[in-house]
Parts: sequence; C-alpha cells; structure tokens
Amino acid sequence: MDVFTLVPLPVRILPDFCKRDAQGRRGGIGLAVCRDLDLLVISCLDTLEVFALPDDIARGDLGIPWELADVRTLGRAAPMEFQFLDFDSGYMAFTDCDGVTGLVLVTDAGNSAVHVIDVVHGTHVGYVAAPGTIMYPSGVATRKSLAAVSCWDSGHAVHAVRVFENSDGSGATWTAVRVIAHHGLEAPYGLRFTADGLRLVVTCFLRNYLSIFCLENGAFLRHVALPPDVFALDVEECAGGWHICDIRGLVTVADNAAGVSAVEKRREFEPDCNCSAVALLPGLGLLVVRHETGVHLLATPDAVAMAAMSFCKAAWMVAVCRGGKVLQRPSNDRAKHSS
Repeated sequence: MDVFTLVPLPVRILPDFCKRDAQGRRGGIGLAVCRDLDLLVISCLDTLEVFALPDDIARGDLGIPWELADVRTLGRAAPMEFQFLDFDSGYMAFTDCDGVTGLVLVTDAGNSAVHVIDVVHGTHVGYVAAPGTIMYPSGVATRKSLAAVSCWDSGHAVHAVRVFENSDGSGATWTAVRVIAHHGLEAPYGLRFTADGLRLVVTCFLRNYLSIFCLENGAFLRHVALPPDVFALDVEECAGGWHICDIRGLVTVADNAAGVSAVEKRREFEPDCNCSAVALLPGLGLLVVRHETGVHLLATPDAVAMAAMSFCKAAWMVAVCRGGKVLQRPSNDRAKHSS
C-alpha cells in the first residue's frame, strides 16, 4: 500500500466529536476499526464515540464530505468513567480472540487501567489491567489471545511493554505474562504484533526509532532508525517495512535486518493536524488516520475503482471469470460435466 497514491475519501466526523474541553485540553487520541462489524471507535475527551464505517467507499457527490453515522457514546458513568484528559492515552485495539467480536481494549492513564468494552452492546465487561495496577498506559495491540500495552513500569523504573494473555477465550479476562523492559524504550506509544506473530514492534517517540522485540521471550532484537524529523506515535506493518503515524501525517519506511531504514514515501496533511493513530484494513484497501479534529479515511485506487463499479458490471466480470475457468478445464473434464 503506497501512502502517496492513496485516495482520500469524502468522509468526515463532525468536529464536535473531537473538540477540546473548556480549558483547551484534549483527551483521547486513539482509534480502533473492526472489519467484521464495520465499526470505527475513537476516544474523545473522556468518552468513546462509536461510528458505522461507510458501506460504499465510492459514495460522495463531487467530493462533498458526508458524515459517518454516530452509533453511540460510551463513558461518563461507572465503570466507564474514563480519564483521558491531559494524558496520552485512549489508544484502542479490538480483541483478536477466535469467536469474539465487538470487544475493544482501551488504555486509561488517568485511572491507571486498561478496560475491556463491548461497543456493540455498550457495556463494560472487564479489565486487561484493573484500576491502579498499571502506570500511564499508552498504546495497546492485540493478536489472537495476546495483548501488549506500552506503559511506565514502576518495578523497573523505566518505560516498558506489558504482555497479557486471555486464556479462557472470552476476551474479557486477562493475565499478565511478561514485562518487556529495555533501556531504549523511551516514551513508547504505538505498538503492533507482526503478521507472523513472532515479534512486537514499538514506536519510541523521543528516540526517533522503532524497537523490535522477540515475542516468545521479550528479548530485544534491534532498532529501526528513523530520520530525525519523524516523530513516531503509531505503526502498522506493510510489505517490506512500516507505515508510521507521524505527528504531521504518514511515513512509510523500508526495513532490513541491519536496522537501517530509508523513507520511501511521506504523506503530510494540513498544518497542525497532529496525527496520533493509524489503523489498516488490508482486505478493504483502507487506511484510517486519527488526528486532532477527526479522521482521514484513505483507500487504494483499486479499492475505490472496484467500489465504483455498477452491480451489472461486477456480475459481468464474475461471469467472464467463471466462463474462462470452464474453458480452461481439460476436454474430458468438460465432457464429464456435459454428460
């Protein structure tokens, strides 16, 4: 996915959902996307806002923006009295447990907790880390039965990543299994499990690099150096490298075993956009970027072209494809089917 060629969709969230409070403070800088439910969730002030993703990414009249449908607001009542304000928290990730949908993990630095929220039914179902048990949680990532949270670890007096496991398959109950503490983890924010499930990648905002760790034992593997003008807040894996959410936009860097990276593509948004989180939906060719006043939805040109096809044209293409497969069968196979 080339961030330079991505097409911005004429979609927006109303600014009221991403405003600052009366004192000019902002709270909640994360987002999460669930492909199975077509839901987008953002943290805003001290609430979670749930939106329906567009069912047609080609929709739009001459590029005039249209608003995502607001499904529900969560928060402001126990046990969902979130305290995102003045903290770089409110990052989220949907659970990846088999057979579990609709549960999102939310970091809450003000309460020193990581919540488990059912955004479909609007209920609080448990904790990854109960209130008062984790210091300044920031980013969160999931893969299968595992969840990783970047935080300040008082036991090691350093920034760290805590790894948790959901052993009963419910997605609601989690047990701490490992602490990854390394001297190079300064101001860790976003983090992701790699697609192969073997490594964990963490952004280090103050050090201008990505840190990569072995998931099995927490061992440090290497840093991936970033240019000095890139301040990484969140990360997504891509072919041969990483999509990085920089405060000004998106940066794609190539990676190699030596830890030396090169910026291949950069896509900046409007000034003072203050991007903070990114989510990738590879099946849709869709990249979602959270910023201070809303979200950017970006799609690949191929995805937009496919979505713009009429039903008749899509049906014709399917028929041609199936017909071609029949003609490619061996003659005796065709004869068998004709009989």
